[in-house]
Amino acid sequence: MKSFSINDEQLAKLACALTGDELARNFNQYTDFMAQAEWGPDTAIGDEGANLNADQIEACAERFCSFFDKPADSISVSGVDTFGAWSAQLRKLIEEDLRTFRFHPATQAGMAETRHAADEVWQDARVIASLMHGRRRVITMVATHSLFGFVTSVLAPNLQQLPVIDGRALSPDLLVETLAFGDILVATPTLWRYLAQTLPSFPNNVMGLSFGEPLMLDLSAELREMGLGAMRELYGSTETGIIGWRDTPSEPFVLFDHWMSDADKLIRTRPDGRVRELSAMDHLMWEGERSFNLGGRRDGAVQIGAVNVFPQKISEIISEHPDIAGCNVRVAQRSGALDRLIAHIELNDGITPDQEMAWSVDAWCRQKLRPPERPRIYVFG
Repeated sequence: MKSFSINDEQLAKLACALTGDELARNFNQYTDFMAQAEWGPDTAIGDEGANLNADQIEACAERFCSFFDKPADSISVSGVDTFGAWSAQLRKLIEEDLRTFRFHPATQAGMAETRHAADEVWQDARVIASLMHGRRRVITMVATHSLFGFVTSVLAPNLQQLPVIDGRALSPDLLVETLAFGDILVATPTLWRYLAQTLPSFPNNVMGLSFGEPLMLDLSAELREMGLGAMRELYGSTETGIIGWRDTPSEPFVLFDHWMSDADKLIRTRPDGRVRELSAMDHLMWEGERSFNLGGRRDGAVQIGAVNVFPQKISEIISEHPDIAGCNVRVAQRSGALDRLIAHIELNDGITPDQEMAWSVDAWCRQKLRPPERPRIYVFG
């Protein structure tokens, strides 16, 4: 456990990230990443801080305990607590016994958590740490509550004894000033697209680390033209763990050493030598025993901003609007720009597709859907 220790500030920042995600999932309250990045060990849970009410405090504390697979009442909480106080209570429990982590998939509320044995998460951290060898610092643009965020921004840097800077609170100008020779910059493709549009260039020998959605070849090429020294892309999911990696979108992914393929199954060799079979979330197109390209998702999900969304489910939710007879949501993929959802809406007889109707549909979507699930364009016909 000592090799994979989590320091006090990292544990408190994890509590902050889990709180932000819990508020979004179950309270329809969204806190932007810049505001979340400013939360820390000394931030109050209630007034003059994160401003959580009693129900939210209880739910977020339970989520923090759940991450380490601890009972909901493992810590005592109140509105005058700080995130650091929560972390100090939980630290004692995880230092005594930590066998399992529980991660929520990056999809709509209500989806089941995925349990991962701690030794498998350590195993993932070891292979990611090997990709970070020789680097100077890690600057991360992602929160730490997801499996990939936790491994790439906490565990793997700790193994390499690399300092970690939360880049989410940095403006583009400050990020440029902060980046330096030998750094690793961790971001999702959506964030990489934003950085490509806002940063003038990258310092020499900065390496990118990307995950969460496919990294397109045009974006990778643009980043390299801006001076990014290397870009390593990870593949896997919350459900399976981290499976493989590649250095460029023009090449196939390669399995990490503790994975092997068997027809349409993947076999993971655990640290204790036992094996278990899993199915990837995508169709894998093999180019040999250990290299593969990605086909489509098996479950019909698409990724918007590194978040899995389900167009069919979104269509059904929009169709529940009292003035809508039917809806079909599709993904618009644009070269050089972010993917977006477009909703094709059929109104009930007698309903006029005017501005007031559009506002009504937009209000419905804001109430029923998370930001990544909301269509950016409504087409009435």
